[in-house]
Amino acid sequence: MKNSLAVLWGILALVGMLVSGCAKDSTGPGDDNAPSGVTNEQSARVYYATNDEFVQNDVVTFDDQEVAPTDYGTFGKIDAAITPLRWGRFVTRVIRTVTDTIQPGDTIAFVHVHKVIDGIFKIRGINGAGDTVLVEKTFTDNSDRNIIFKRVGRETRRFWLNWVPVATSLVDGGTIPPNNSIDITKVEMFLPNGDTITVTDPLNYYLRYRWMPMFHGGRKDLPQLDPSARIVVQATVVSASPDTDLVALRYGVGTFQKRRFRMQLISEVNNGNGTYTRVYQGPFFVHFHRGFFHAGVDAITRGTLFDDATPYSASWWGIPYRVF
Repeated sequence: MKNSLAVLWGILALVGMLVSGCAKDSTGPGDDNAPSGVTNEQSARVYYATNDEFVQNDVVTFDDQEVAPTDYGTFGKIDAAITPLRWGRFVTRVIRTVTDTIQPGDTIAFVHVHKVIDGIFKIRGINGAGDTVLVEKTFTDNSDRNIIFKRVGRETRRFWLNWVPVATSLVDGGTIPPNNSIDITKVEMFLPNGDTITVTDPLNYYLRYRWMPMFHGGRKDLPQLDPSARIVVQATVVSASPDTDLVALRYGVGTFQKRRFRMQLISEVNNGNGTYTRVYQGPFFVHFHRGFFHAGVDAITRGTLFDDATPYSASWWGIPYRVF
């Protein structure tokens, strides 16, 4: 991940936007050699899109690789097949498909990154007989995001330097049909400066990379947060489950920085068509680890956790942010 970030820093340096603390990758675009496998401008955009720090760490945000406890609060147990104690998502395979589209005028390109994510959802809990059990459910999630590139040159010799990433959409992820019975429909992030990010269409809501001021696309700048800052996240979820879902807020990375905790239900409406609209809210305090991350909203149905026979069903969005 550090090498991919260094690659992007090298690109930005060429347009006079040198960021403090950046470094050159000796095999990257700061030299006279194209990155491995890059043969033209199109493959260069694909390379930088798949090595973008945000594209790489979105799966990391939602991949637990351990069975860990969550604060269930008043979630309760009512005629459940199992009482969950700890749970975790284990990603076993990620397949990426990248689509690159140049807009008319040959100055802006959209790169779409689609991921098929296979894994095992593990729950350690107590069954009806009082025995401790480990329940495993296989899952397949899809995730999508867009990255906007801007042309900054037309050099033929070092063609891989002609485009730079300037903005990213949010990450839209969730279970593939027919088990997609829960859906996040809106996420709001309330920032310390009084600004609010409100998203209802994650793939068409773009956050500008703040170090690229010549680009005026996107709706807001990427949140750049101070360590220890308090952020409030609110999520609206539509679910087919009559029982309260579990919505967790995730942020940070690493053994000591990665966090997952339950968001609290603050309102519920019966839509009258077999679905329910619920609003959840939770704060988090920004970690001290500097870099590029996602604040992930992870919604799963009650049956996913409490019933060993109910298929896994989840919806998750990722909001990119930077700690500096």
